[in-house]
Amino acid sequence: MRISYNWLKDYINLNAAPEKLAELLTMSGLTTESILHKEGSDYILEIEVTANRPDWLSHIGVARELSAITGNKLKLPILPKIKTSKDKAGIKVNVEEKTLCPRYTLQVIKDVKVADSADGIRKKLDAMNLRPVNNVVDITNFCLFETGQPMHAFDMDKIEGGEIIIRKARKGEKIVTIDGVERTLTESMLVIADKVKAIAIAGVMGGINTEVTNATKNILLEAASFDQISVRRTARSLGISTDSSYRFERKIDINNIVYSSSRAASLIKETARGEICNFIDIGKNIPAKKTITLRFSKLEATLGIEVPALTAKRIISSLGMKIKKTSKSGIVVEPPPFRYDLNTEIDVVEEVARIYGYNKIPSTIPEIVEQENKIPVEMTVETIVRTILTGLGADEIITYSLLGKNMLTVSDTALNTIVEIKNPLSSEQEVMRPNLVSGMLSSILWNINRKAKDLKLFEIGKIYIRESDIKFAEKKHLSIGITGEVTSWIEGARACSFFDLKGMVEAALSALGIDKVIFKTTSGDIYSRSCSASIEISGEVIGMIGEVYREMLNKFDVKDNVYFCELSLETIIKHANLKKRFVELPKYPSAHRDMSLVVPKDVLNADLIDLVKSTAGTILKEIKLIDRYAGKQIPDGKVSLTYRLEYADLSKTLEEKDVTSVHSNILRVLEEKLDAKLR
Repeated sequence: MRISYNWLKDYINLNAAPEKLAELLTMSGLTTESILHKEGSDYILEIEVTANRPDWLSHIGVARELSAITGNKLKLPILPKIKTSKDKAGIKVNVEEKTLCPRYTLQVIKDVKVADSADGIRKKLDAMNLRPVNNVVDITNFCLFETGQPMHAFDMDKIEGGEIIIRKARKGEKIVTIDGVERTLTESMLVIADKVKAIAIAGVMGGINTEVTNATKNILLEAASFDQISVRRTARSLGISTDSSYRFERKIDINNIVYSSSRAASLIKETARGEICNFIDIGKNIPAKKTITLRFSKLEATLGIEVPALTAKRIISSLGMKIKKTSKSGIVVEPPPFRYDLNTEIDVVEEVARIYGYNKIPSTIPEIVEQENKIPVEMTVETIVRTILTGLGADEIITYSLLGKNMLTVSDTALNTIVEIKNPLSSEQEVMRPNLVSGMLSSILWNINRKAKDLKLFEIGKIYIRESDIKFAEKKHLSIGITGEVTSWIEGARACSFFDLKGMVEAALSALGIDKVIFKTTSGDIYSRSCSASIEISGEVIGMIGEVYREMLNKFDVKDNVYFCELSLETIIKHANLKKRFVELPKYPSAHRDMSLVVPKDVLNADLIDLVKSTAGTILKEIKLIDRYAGKQIPDGKVSLTYRLEYADLSKTLEEKDVTSVHSNILRVLEEKLDAKLR
């Protein structure tokens, strides 16, 4: 938007230089992007107008803003009283699309003398980069930049049928606009027409067939309000952007129509003579007035400073708002009709702040208030699980929740617990999945078929269970599957095993603060009977783990061994301990001892570790299983287990005799109770 510095002086006394003026406008929210020095003493300010402030798209609008900032009085043009002739002007108006044209006015002016405009008008239009046409057209453009209201003048004698019709264009209807281009219209476009033809594209551009020329004697001065969306779509569709469409797209002030039309009519009478006849005004849809209560306490609390009540009132009044009621606690204001953006108390607070000056609000460091963790515990647990498993080299998968009945893999799943789809789209979407194993094996097969054989995959997803005819349950589960080889810098490449998967499960649960995890040998329908276990936390089963049995893998055409576990994430969340725990760093060194034991195969690792801990007492800091071996040199029915024990005392350095005594006692108890022999 271009604003002429000299033109502004017609509406407000300016003592500030253009550069200072630009700074004042920018600091109040009306950003001035550049200042151009015109020939002579004028300066052009290029300002950036936001979409919510169409009232700034005029010199009077900017002058009103400067009046509020500087305190200088706003000087609006005084309109002479216009006597409307009672004689019929021979023109009728028919608004067929009242929704798209809520208000339409016509001012009839007869016997005008069309000629060149005076120098004053021509200079102002030149500052706006507009080419002067004639005194009538130039005045409509002048008023556009003065008041912000688009207007158009028709040659009345070129109107056929004596009627102006505001209607939608007919399919394929054409019009030659004043730029000399023939345009084809669509049925969605609003036009101004006479009885025969379209004479203007509403809100966008007039037609050449009714333009005002030097031969024109009688004119119709149009000032109206057109629907924002309709104008925008029409302008975009036709590839036209005019000063008028730009303003209609941002919504013009319907209350400003009569004032602007009267201003243009008086200027036309002054420069082109003519007789002002009847004024036609259709659709006076004036928006209902609204009030907003501003509390001084709210103003102070929001800005962090105290703005004097008198100052706040002066700012509000200078912006065109009426103060309807005043009290010690606040005021009730009525926004002006051209301020569509003022709807709530905080909008008025912002107006006071920007005119008072943001630079007067001191910079302060906001108070730091401790906030409780608002992330749901379920999301936190899932994030930790994802972090640990991806850190162990696993990739997350997402599989479909719908399966075909032939994909149901759990043989003991009762049919009355399966959630069936009444109208499945295909045979592959007949039921909701009761577990995650089908999706896991399908993903493993998909990757193997694409030459990716060494896989670590996991999924966090929901399973679905029918609890009764009308009650269903969805539960979130965690599944992990591994196959192929694992590689380490110590052992190199080797086939993955049950214990690799077990270690991943333990790592994930440990990160959630769950330490007492027990793996108990059991059997499951999808697991090999010789390699499967249930997983328990505090006596509650949370899932199963094991090697998927060969018949199951054959159904999915998977040749390699697959180790799989599925856990109830909801049960894990119940036992998770996410509180931060800190342990004092040891001041004294610890001592390590390894022991290799030959024990019966039915001895559980958890039972052995619990027995060692209860025997050693507080001196034992940690015990870990570091090797398991069954083969040559180990009797049938036995297995070799190697443990690493760490002894420490927080109060002193351990002596050899202290460690030896406890270690020997551990070996003795293991032999007595678990038939463990030192290898």
